[in-house]
Amino acid sequence: MGFAHFIARRILSDRDRQDRLSRPIVLIAILGIVIGMAVMLLTVGISTGFQGEVRAKVTGAGAHIEILPLTQSDPKESSRVNIHQSFYPFLDNVPGIEHIQVFALKPGIVETDKEIQGVVVKGVGADHDWSFMRAHLLKGTVLNIGDSVRNEVLISNWMAKRLRLDVGDQLVVYLIKGREDIRPRKFRVTGIYETGLEKIDHQVVYVDIAHIQRFAQWGLQAEISVSDIDHADGVQIEGLAFGGDLSYSYDWPGTKLHGKGPHTICTATDTTLMLVVNDNNGTLPDTAWVTLHPKEKLPSAACLPASALAITRRSTGGSSKDYCGGFEVALKDFRDLTTMDDLIYRDYLGAGLRTVTVRERFPEIFSWLELLDTNVIVVIVLMVLVAIINMTSALLIIILERTNMIGVLKALGTSNGTIRRIFLIDAAYILGIGIVLGDLLGIGLALLQKQFGLARLPIESYYVDKVPVDLSLGPIVALNVGVLLVCVLALVIPSMYVSRIAPAKAIRFT
Repeated sequence: MGFAHFIARRILSDRDRQDRLSRPIVLIAILGIVIGMAVMLLTVGISTGFQGEVRAKVTGAGAHIEILPLTQSDPKESSRVNIHQSFYPFLDNVPGIEHIQVFALKPGIVETDKEIQGVVVKGVGADHDWSFMRAHLLKGTVLNIGDSVRNEVLISNWMAKRLRLDVGDQLVVYLIKGREDIRPRKFRVTGIYETGLEKIDHQVVYVDIAHIQRFAQWGLQAEISVSDIDHADGVQIEGLAFGGDLSYSYDWPGTKLHGKGPHTICTATDTTLMLVVNDNNGTLPDTAWVTLHPKEKLPSAACLPASALAITRRSTGGSSKDYCGGFEVALKDFRDLTTMDDLIYRDYLGAGLRTVTVRERFPEIFSWLELLDTNVIVVIVLMVLVAIINMTSALLIIILERTNMIGVLKALGTSNGTIRRIFLIDAAYILGIGIVLGDLLGIGLALLQKQFGLARLPIESYYVDKVPVDLSLGPIVALNVGVLLVCVLALVIPSMYVSRIAPAKAIRFT
């Protein structure tokens, strides 16, 4: 133990100190450091927890990155994009990416017997990750999306109250395409959620993506019509098509037929015809089949009417199921957002696609969150200044009280630097006590809040219903070391007062 350290410890352990003026001053300084340290820890913990909670909600309700077609201009209405992409679902295997899933958006109107509300209808597929919605589900269950399409809808608690709906109730959703095409769909409420995000709770309802695929008619659907010929034997077949750009070409592979028809068919045996429909917009084609089977065995030369044939139709269900509105990509770490966005756009996207990050979708929320960092810096600076002022006052009082000792040490040949070091070590001990007690107070309050949620917030304004706290070892250590170093360095200037004390006068000082 060095000389300066030894003297500093003796000063702090001096039993006569309780009668000195510096005792209450030092206690006040320690109390100020304790409160300041606790405030700084809580400020950092609450800021970190709040930012993390809001980011988790924003990304959980959507995704970190959306892959969209370049043609989409309305954020509330999707343009079509082919589901069969080289990156889907391959991106699930890329390091740093958690999950990729399809989705589609359409504007709509929700109507009940007494109320009406404009909404954004979000269609999701069987690959949708429901973990976030399950965590924020108040009633019922999430959508059960499988092979069969169900008329189920998931709505927010805000919308359920506004429309006076509950789980199991029926409502009508009007899907809107353009200005004139509005079609009603009846749905049953299967669940009610609440995220606290106004952009989600006040607008979004969830349905099976198949409803939007069919309504939007992004793909083609082919059908074959079979009818009797007036006053003659045989049947007429005609190609029908729906969806796409409405400008169709009809192919009948294996036959001499061309165009839509109607075409006359003469058959008395089993006959299967295939129709392939394309359009001029590059839409994925669709195929339909019809099988004509005689109900009775007749001479092969006969031409049977439709009434004498068993007619069986088959189709692929249309190519709309091969389209979606885009892809949502969830990342493992929010801090990789910019890096992964650049990686996906550069290495995986083809022509006609672009990426949109969650920062671009919710710029106002992230601007608000970034302002919290400024608030944290202001609080820390103010608390450190208060600690420095308190410690400066305490240090000067201690120096004045030890004027006699300073004179003796100087008379014995002790340098000013060594004496300054003695009082700086004293200050460091006092700071250390205050910092440790402040840590205990701040961490204790943070744990109480995290466990019991004593401090509540209006979810409509802050997106969370209680003050979130997230304290990790790194920020705690950084604050402790930073406050100690800054305060000790700041006390170097007041400690220089010892160099102005003359030994002869100091020894006579009482």
